[in-house]
Amino acid sequence: MKWNLDNIGFLHQPDIFTGTFDIAKMQARHEQQMCEKLEGMKADLERQADPLAAMKTLNVRDQFQFFLNNEGAFRAAERFEEAVLALYGRLNAPFASGGDPAVWNGLFAACDPTRLCRLGLPVSFSAVTVYRGSLSGFQRGLSWTPERQRAEGFAERWHDPSQGGGEVFEVDISRVNVLVYLQHRHETEVILAPEFIGSAAIRPFLPGR
Repeated sequence: MKWNLDNIGFLHQPDIFTGTFDIAKMQARHEQQMCEKLEGMKADLERQADPLAAMKTLNVRDQFQFFLNNEGAFRAAERFEEAVLALYGRLNAPFASGGDPAVWNGLFAACDPTRLCRLGLPVSFSAVTVYRGSLSGFQRGLSWTPERQRAEGFAERWHDPSQGGGEVFEVDISRVNVLVYLQHRHETEVILAPEFIGSAAIRPFLPGR
């Protein structure tokens, strides 16, 4: 399968030496090994017919660009939603502030809601309050949890003002606001619809209220 590899760096894993050697013979051998590794990675890609499997052969730092380059192939293979969810979990970890919110909002909005929902568990509530622990000012992210203590743990990461300061937010939701309901090993996560979170009545969590 020929994939669009524009702007793909074929980045190597951290255990691969990326510097140079002062001894010419050692440098030549190193360059040959690097070339062989790159050719092997390209061959692995060409053998993959499934875009999601092809994406996962790449270094994680190349995967998002590969997805953007080959978005049509992901849609044709009905892998678009699974790829968006996988990339979001790796690059914009739940409750973190990394990444461009507009990009993720757009990608989730472009997902087929039925397919995306099926990647998670059945929503077990009709209405609930969910929480988000994040940097202060990043309350409109998509990832939330009904587990308040878990959200407080995330907020604690940025408790130091020099790190931006951490805060816990809460919002009332209903089942229809949930794109996908996920159960990880140590946490429950709900990814909320961008159109809901954009205007939702989010409030700071106040203990004892």
